[in-house]
Amino acid sequence: MDKIDQKILLELDKNPRASFNQLGKAARVSKEVAQYRFKQLIKNNILTGFFAFVNPAKLGYQIHKILVKYKSVTKEIQKDIIDFIRASNQVAWAGNSEGVWDLIITTLSPGSKEFTQFYLAFFSRFGDYFKEKDVLIPISNPLFNDKYLAKGKLIYKKEIDFNSEKEKIDSIDRRIILELSLNSRLTFTEIGKKVSLSYWAVAQRYKQLVNKEIIIALKPRIDFRKMGYEYYHLLIELSDEKIRDKITAYYTEQKDCIMIMSHIGSYSMHIEFVLKKDKMQDVILDFRERFGKSIIGYESLLILEEYVMNLLR
Repeated sequence: MDKIDQKILLELDKNPRASFNQLGKAARVSKEVAQYRFKQLIKNNILTGFFAFVNPAKLGYQIHKILVKYKSVTKEIQKDIIDFIRASNQVAWAGNSEGVWDLIITTLSPGSKEFTQFYLAFFSRFGDYFKEKDVLIPISNPLFNDKYLAKGKLIYKKEIDFNSEKEKIDSIDRRIILELSLNSRLTFTEIGKKVSLSYWAVAQRYKQLVNKEIIIALKPRIDFRKMGYEYYHLLIELSDEKIRDKITAYYTEQKDCIMIMSHIGSYSMHIEFVLKKDKMQDVILDFRERFGKSIIGYESLLILEEYVMNLLR
């Protein structure tokens, strides 16, 4: 990784659909060099994909976060758990962590009935191996650019309200959203071939999906661990809910923060960080100094591996 690669990744974070000519201009290299570097980033599994970040509420989905503490999970049982999670079309994200919780699952369910079915099936099968569990209901989610690529600079902020009303869209819109969720670099021509529409028809539908705030952002998926970074969640239980906005405002500008999510449940919110190894303790010390009087407690989790990373499946 050098400055050229970093500039290409930064430009892709701003615009995942950027052409090789645009990437070259951003990195001050030729189109051909930018294309070669792009392919090398993919080959080296630093750049692992592109996806659409959507507001699931506007598609009629309910979102839940499940936290699990293991009791007696062998490697074989853990593999069974991972296989079960990966096979479910309700799991949008899942990962294992180091800290008070061992497993985090984010689900997107079309209704309470479907979430209950998944929850009961999962814990009926694996509950004997767990010591503790918890469920959070996310309510809002400020989303930022990956600031670690931009020397800590905030380039954009998008708001996601999980209590939004469902939007009326048709099956073609859903297919366009799904295709972009799987690969947001697909051209409108390529998507058009899949849904039997012209380039211009797909472009118009995409614009409407953005205007309705169904599609919030297009993002690259980057393995930042190969760049020397680590991924943390800071789970926070507030004693004073009034401080939530102040915490959000502070970490919106904080250079290592990539996401904030508010919940209903045991934890009022969680903050996600991508930062260099051994730097999380500095973040925690700063957090305690600034907000310690307004919290009941907190937990820091190091995300070790992500099992599922598809917002829509």
